[in-house]
Amino acid sequence: MSVPSPIDWREAGLGIGEAVPEDRRVTGANWRTWPFNRWAFQHTRMLVPSVPLAGADTPAPLAARPADLSGLCFAGEDGETIDWETYVASTYTDAMIVLHRGAVVYETYRNGMTAATPHHLFSVTKSIVGLVAERLIADGTIAADLPTEAAVPELGKSAFAGTTLRQLLDMTDGIAFDEDYANLNSDVHRYSASYWTPEVAPGGTLPVLATLDRREAAPGGAFRYRTPIADAAAWVLRRATGRSLASLVSEHVWRPAGCGDAAHFLLDTGGHEIAGSGLNATARDLARLARFLMAGGPVEKALIAGGDRALFAAGAANMRPDHSYRGFWWVNHAPPAALMAMGVYGQRLHIEPENDLAIIRLASTPLPSNIASDPLHLRAFTALRAHLR
Repeated sequence: MSVPSPIDWREAGLGIGEAVPEDRRVTGANWRTWPFNRWAFQHTRMLVPSVPLAGADTPAPLAARPADLSGLCFAGEDGETIDWETYVASTYTDAMIVLHRGAVVYETYRNGMTAATPHHLFSVTKSIVGLVAERLIADGTIAADLPTEAAVPELGKSAFAGTTLRQLLDMTDGIAFDEDYANLNSDVHRYSASYWTPEVAPGGTLPVLATLDRREAAPGGAFRYRTPIADAAAWVLRRATGRSLASLVSEHVWRPAGCGDAAHFLLDTGGHEIAGSGLNATARDLARLARFLMAGGPVEKALIAGGDRALFAAGAANMRPDHSYRGFWWVNHAPPAALMAMGVYGQRLHIEPENDLAIIRLASTPLPSNIASDPLHLRAFTALRAHLR
């Protein structure tokens, strides 16, 4: 299958409203598909109900120390040599920031995006929710072994019965769920109705979570990545604290990290923040978050240490070798160790604490999965690391 070339939504005339030609018009039905996502991922508040995320009164400053990356070259997807600009332009980039030794050494915006534009983060949201949970566990507000059904009784008759918050955060809960985006009949497409389709699932995520009643492993038996688990964990956090998810993220992550640009959470069909895929934020706020994580408090050090590698291998041996998963964060243990948050359609937050290096990529790719592009990004990041040395 041929892959379309990147387009700029302004030049393509994409948008909403009757003045936009029908074949260019973004709707509630098509906004997550190519080419409409090129516009939509920067304008989600115009398509889906949302709530603002309160940040710092004044965003933390980001020092700039531009680096010359014009001579940076590495192997492309077909083995040909490509330069940095070709890599950035060809990977459907909307925004990219490289933070090295506390300063921004590279920053670019494409496809109509600006430094002030919130971008849909998809599953990077999970990692930020996980960071909230880890901080609440560390300060004693919530117990890591809190039973899911004790906090959320509505899940007591589902497959979530017998699981703990820790197992949810590490995705070792064992609940069966098919998250194959390429299969239009998979569970994930039916589940997403609780996010975007009120006429199908008007009550939001909680009633749909309660219908998940199949297991593929005993609780704590193996890792497998599935989006609904983040929504279940968010319900545990809400019920255990009596707080909204947006207020918890604001207090425990966003404000402490100095994030202060416009940001918002998309709401599910029941009016609650979508923990699996709902946060929208600027690239610069993700850079501030990365700097906050690299400061290396106890929670952050525990995350970079990673999760149970044997459990990860049992459930994802062929997906990402030398990785583990902890607190909704991916951890690459191959030197240099990297902490990663990733979302479909090209969202990446890549952090290497020992190199004081963070790479933020926001994109709107034609296909949702990131697995196929992993090798290219790894080669790019490896070449960048060597160049900056």
